[in-house]
Amino acid sequence: MGHVAIQATGSYTPSQVLTNEELIARYSLPIDAAWIESRTGIQSRHWMAAGETTSDMAVAAARKILQGSAVQPQELDRIILATISPDHPSPSTATIVARKLGARCPAFDVSAACAGFLYALDLGAASVAGGAKRVLVLAADARSRFVDTSDVRSVVLFADGAAGCLLGPADAPGLLGISLGAEGRERMGAMIPAGGAAEPASAKTVAEGRHFLRVDERAEIFELFVRFTREAVQTVLGKCQCSLSDVDLFITHQGNAHMVQAVLDDLHIEPARAVNEVARHGNTSGATVPIALDEARRAGRVRPGDLVLLTAVGAGYTFGAALYRF
Repeated sequence: MGHVAIQATGSYTPSQVLTNEELIARYSLPIDAAWIESRTGIQSRHWMAAGETTSDMAVAAARKILQGSAVQPQELDRIILATISPDHPSPSTATIVARKLGARCPAFDVSAACAGFLYALDLGAASVAGGAKRVLVLAADARSRFVDTSDVRSVVLFADGAAGCLLGPADAPGLLGISLGAEGRERMGAMIPAGGAAEPASAKTVAEGRHFLRVDERAEIFELFVRFTREAVQTVLGKCQCSLSDVDLFITHQGNAHMVQAVLDDLHIEPARAVNEVARHGNTSGATVPIALDEARRAGRVRPGDLVLLTAVGAGYTFGAALYRF
């Protein structure tokens, strides 16, 4: 069995940028910019324009990836899209992405919240190992469409974006290993209560605001985020017979700047070896890790031979880590 390599990366964030001050003014929030930054580390976030969709963002990111690889959409063997903000409950948004790109290949969604990109990466790597030559792995989320603008905790935190990579076979090791996990809990970290089979949409669910995103208490989320990240990191490093001291760049889910720092403190990773870009983008859910990876590569922070560790924890709880040699 050959190796799996990332042939290109790409990302997209909407052109509409809302600073903390602009967000506060737009929704008459009873807080100030310092309150937001002190609790989240966020200074601005990208939100989709009216009429823009999750599939539009995914397509924009996909086109950048394909441009960087000289691969045409018609040559793709598979499209895997991680999202919890689909265009529609059914069918999959990946099929819409394929249509907009002009691709005709297997296309499907993966739902694993903020860990979605790592879950999709694992499936993409398995596809390449099974014989596929060009697998497009994407993550796209439009969380601004699901926030209650009167809920200060969620409206200041969530944002929109898309990113991903093209996977293909390689002669030398690229993707060294992936560790995935999930621990279903009654308190899920974040959830949208209504709109599914358990609680179908009705006038009552709409009136009660049960189609908006609801977030659990900050302290509980932080504790579980750190614990699950530690577990995923230890597992993948053990599989690959590596240590944290071997890692050149560490990228974890960019959900909250303080959450990122809590993970760095727990793992004893100095900030210079890590990415913490929450201030500029906010929490784009499953898209945070691939956005951070693409931007790090474009900024020259990833050099040939570097070992990069990707981690994420999502609602559910889902979690994972991937180790990649560039």
